Amino acid sequence: MSAKNYLQILQGGIILSLFFVLFVFPSLLFPYISSKQLLFNVLIEILMVFWLVFIWKYKAYRPKLNLIIYGLLAYFLVILISSFTGVDFNLSFWGDVERMLGFFHIFHFLIFFFILISAFRNWKDYKLLLITSISIATLVSLIGLLGVKPHSTIGNTTYVSGYLIFNLFFSAILFIRTRNNWRYAYFIPVIIMMLEFKNMRTSGAIIGLAAGVFLAIILVGLLHKNKKIKYALLTFSILALLSVGFIFSQQQSSWFQNSFLKNLTSQKTTFQTRLLSWKSAWLDFGNHPILGTGYGNYAIIFDRHFDPIFFNYDKNETYFDRAHNNLIDITSTTGVLGLLSYLSIFIFVLFYLIRIWKENGRIINNDVNGRRNLELVLIISLLLAYFIQNLAVFDSFVTYIGLMITLGFIYWLINEKRSSDSGELTLSVSYTKGREKIFLLVLLLIVLIFTNKYNLGAWRMLQGSIVGYSQIANKDIVEGFDTFKKTLNDTPLERDSRSSLINLVSSNPVILSTLVPEKAEEEFNYLVSLASKNLDYNPYDNLFIVQLAQLYDLGARIFYDNVELRNEYSDLSLQYANRAIDSSPGRIPVYFSKAQALLLQGKTDEAISTLEYAANLNQNYTDTYCRLGQVYLQEEKNEKAKEALMKCIDGGSVKKVGGANSLINTAQFFAEEEDYPRTIIVLERLVEVYDTDPNMWMNLAKLYMQTEAGDEKVRHAANQAVVLDPSFIDQAEALFE
Repeated sequence: MSAKNYLQILQGGIILSLFFVLFVFPSLLFPYISSKQLLFNVLIEILMVFWLVFIWKYKAYRPKLNLIIYGLLAYFLVILISSFTGVDFNLSFWGDVERMLGFFHIFHFLIFFFILISAFRNWKDYKLLLITSISIATLVSLIGLLGVKPHSTIGNTTYVSGYLIFNLFFSAILFIRTRNNWRYAYFIPVIIMMLEFKNMRTSGAIIGLAAGVFLAIILVGLLHKNKKIKYALLTFSILALLSVGFIFSQQQSSWFQNSFLKNLTSQKTTFQTRLLSWKSAWLDFGNHPILGTGYGNYAIIFDRHFDPIFFNYDKNETYFDRAHNNLIDITSTTGVLGLLSYLSIFIFVLFYLIRIWKENGRIINNDVNGRRNLELVLIISLLLAYFIQNLAVFDSFVTYIGLMITLGFIYWLINEKRSSDSGELTLSVSYTKGREKIFLLVLLLIVLIFTNKYNLGAWRMLQGSIVGYSQIANKDIVEGFDTFKKTLNDTPLERDSRSSLINLVSSNPVILSTLVPEKAEEEFNYLVSLASKNLDYNPYDNLFIVQLAQLYDLGARIFYDNVELRNEYSDLSLQYANRAIDSSPGRIPVYFSKAQALLLQGKTDEAISTLEYAANLNQNYTDTYCRLGQVYLQEEKNEKAKEALMKCIDGGSVKKVGGANSLINTAQFFAEEEDYPRTIIVLERLVEVYDTDPNMWMNLAKLYMQTEAGDEKVRHAANQAVVLDPSFIDQAEALFE
């Protein structure tokens, strides 16, 4: 095959891979991630075969090693080594479906880079690549702006913002490189992308983009030959800096507090939770300074040093599998070696860009070299914007693509004068005619077998998981379990599918209760086996330990009439609850699991002590008082129950009171105490969840009347009671009289 044909295949494949950003297949688990990454893996692995034979046959197209490549190789090597030395090899190497950032997946981006620098040899090639990229980014933006979901086909506002930063700067590079009036057409995608970027409201990305633009203005001002432009840009920079300083000096004013600008400060809730996360990383760093906990294994650090103060800011997103700061994440999970090798990539990039800048004459003007220096300024500014926004997030599929294109373009700039398309005339010394087809066929066969097992196999597994999940959710319980059993065959990416099934059943106990006892026990044991396999990856994984504790608690309740099983599962639930506390002693909800197991064993005093200890970890976390109040009620400790339940209700945690019986008991308790405002809050929650009982609605209407809550509320509650049971019409009429 000729060099031209190889180049067409490789270039076409790289350009095709950019379109995967648009792919979202709902039939897959975590479709915004898996739809893109798995197909990208398949394509890159096939392209790798052609690339290997191509550079073997045509020596001139082999990548020329430089410091950037050495930095990349060192970084990926450290990641690989840390995968073996870390706490969870499966997570480090294969990753999970929610992120797909294991070594196996990100290694494909390194292959992407090598194919890119071999196949894209001139500006015409890169122009097509960049135009394709910004065209897709524009389409992504339009889908977000005009569609139902603002995060478009990417699925996460933070990822969208990072993706758009790259393509905004790509548009600027194309504008500079184009020397006719058509260059103004690039303003169209920039405007569309900026509108989508604005809608994402991602603080880190906004600060990153602003810093990148600001750096570009300063550098152009410093380097431009035209003094008027120089002084104008530098003056603008100073005024802009002073303006920003003045605006953010007004943080305590009402207009600032009511504006989006508040989200760009340390007052933002997510920033506070990330500060706590970064503190955990610092506290744990001394335990693994060289190679970290293993690539991707940040969760064990976060859990070990979890600070109960976290609940003051967020009660829901309390499990961090990433530091939400790329540098801290890399340092924590791959150690000092990972951080240094990662930073070396950008240090070497800066070294080469400065060298090119010097060769171009050090100034910016309107001649060829001057415009090239302006281009270098944009590249440096892009990398700064990317770097800063990554201080509040981590890389994803779309930012890895953008980064590799940027590094590939820089590589071409370094070797631009040496690049040649005459590779077909320069065959490798080792090339022998006739072996090419054999190598292609053998390598393709190997790759197809590999990709069928690890990519297409994962695809089928994720599809089967969705099918099984849907069947169980739609009451086809036995069939759903059978689908999972056929689908899950101990392949590397099953942890999320296992968890999805376990969580579905744990949150809906009726699923197992509807089965005959023998079948229920069989399926329960299957769930335990899945949870145990997940925990085998990392025995200290708090999330999986809690899953097992909750699962055994579920078993103890479902098989309550079987004394032997009840006692066995209750003991195991308590055992895993204690393990969960050991792995994350500051995580308050794990104490709830322990208290539940103790109550089931009749150890009420120990359960109360456990909950009281949990309450003292953070007295502002009112969910604890909801649980504690119920136990106090059960033990007829009314004064303590009143104090705890008041904190629960006043703290806005009525949803954590419990099920129907707990809500009814709490409402009756407050009614007996003649505390009608709190009784109303509990009853409103009760009719929100269980809205088919006319008695509840009528009682709520009477309470509204008694507390003068307003005629509209009274009528609504009374009408709901009458709709559910027309015999309540007399009570409703009497109420209004």
